[in-house]
Amino acid sequence: MGYPIRLIDSVRLVLLSGSWICAIAQILFEERAISFINFGVILYIIFILMTLPKLRPSTFLILLFLSFIGWLFMEKIPSLGDWMASGRYALIFCALIPTMALVRATALIMPSVNQTQKQLANLPPNTSASGFQLAAHFFGGVLNLGVVPILSAAVPENSSFETRRAAAEATLRGMVTAATWSPFFIAFAIGQKFTGNLDSWIAISIGVFTAIIFTFGTLPYINKSFKNLQIKASIWCLKPVLFRLMIALVSVLIVAFLFDYTALSAVILVMPGLVLLQLIRNSKGFKVVVASTKNSMVNISDDIVIISMAMVVAFFATEAGVFSEVVSTFYSGIIPGWVALIFTPTIMMLASIIGIHPVISSTALLGIFSGGAADVHPALLMQSHLIGWGAGTLPSFASLALITCSRLFVIPVYKLTFGINLWISFGYALIGGILLSLVNIFI
Repeated sequence: MGYPIRLIDSVRLVLLSGSWICAIAQILFEERAISFINFGVILYIIFILMTLPKLRPSTFLILLFLSFIGWLFMEKIPSLGDWMASGRYALIFCALIPTMALVRATALIMPSVNQTQKQLANLPPNTSASGFQLAAHFFGGVLNLGVVPILSAAVPENSSFETRRAAAEATLRGMVTAATWSPFFIAFAIGQKFTGNLDSWIAISIGVFTAIIFTFGTLPYINKSFKNLQIKASIWCLKPVLFRLMIALVSVLIVAFLFDYTALSAVILVMPGLVLLQLIRNSKGFKVVVASTKNSMVNISDDIVIISMAMVVAFFATEAGVFSEVVSTFYSGIIPGWVALIFTPTIMMLASIIGIHPVISSTALLGIFSGGAADVHPALLMQSHLIGWGAGTLPSFASLALITCSRLFVIPVYKLTFGINLWISFGYALIGGILLSLVNIFI
């Protein structure tokens, strides 16, 4: 790597770190620190501009599409104040991604995580897929994408192609379906922009049941010789880490409820503190965690730019009430609840197959169906969005989760896109929407 590139990466690191600090100030002090927060927005904009050369060609297509959508939504050219307001709206997301990079780096040095890796590697072939799916679900609920390097390292080096493919598919299934109940996913943060705090928490309570139904529905389907003993062996592998994962989840919930923070804000505030406690217990890993987090922050590119752009578009579209106006041209009156609950996850899933990122489709669909436009309980609409996020991420060749699994498990992208997960994701979206529609009838 040449000196100019290293210099640019160093500047980007400083800019993102500064934006991260300003985002924390936004959570803690809100309007009282408006000048400092605006400074963070400026740093964030410069960071985004300097990140553009690192983007994949497909990302530029997504950005062009978002720009076109944003242009359609704008009734007038936004003022400088409007642009800064949209920047403050998106700023919070620039703090989440580095926070999760810090958490992932810490998890990789934890002895309990290494112990779980070894136990997964020793599972018999007829049980390994179940073990990887369950491990990805519990790990993924807190670590998100960070679960992939952990589980890929648990696959024996001499494994066959089919074994690696089954492990990669199971890891994807487990990780993305954790979005139904975990406040650590960007999906939850996006959904919470369209629903109130209370309804969002009710939604992830419902998500626990969604995850249980999906898990116990897919495990026997994938493994025809599935037995209860296999799931016990798989759960046993998670024993070393379950307590620590529960501490993280409960800590976030407590802070969110006590101080009336959104889940996203609570995650950003709580997780660095838990990381600090872990590093105090294991000070030898400090340099490794710092180096790994720094490397992750330097390499952050496509996801943070797409999410930021989508949030800016969502801000202007929501402020202008564009989504409601679009729907009113085709349908007058209240939209039936079943339409919202079935269409949201199904359209998100189908759109992802042609490369439309869930952050785009979910923003549009929630904008259409939320705020009383549809006869649906907000918590159920939120849950349908979370199902759609998982269903859309699972087979999408444009999702970072699938691309990362492809690289680390050494499986071609098309094998993961057009494998068994394609049909599972469609069933997950459709059946999930139908079940939520039935619940909506009785609320």
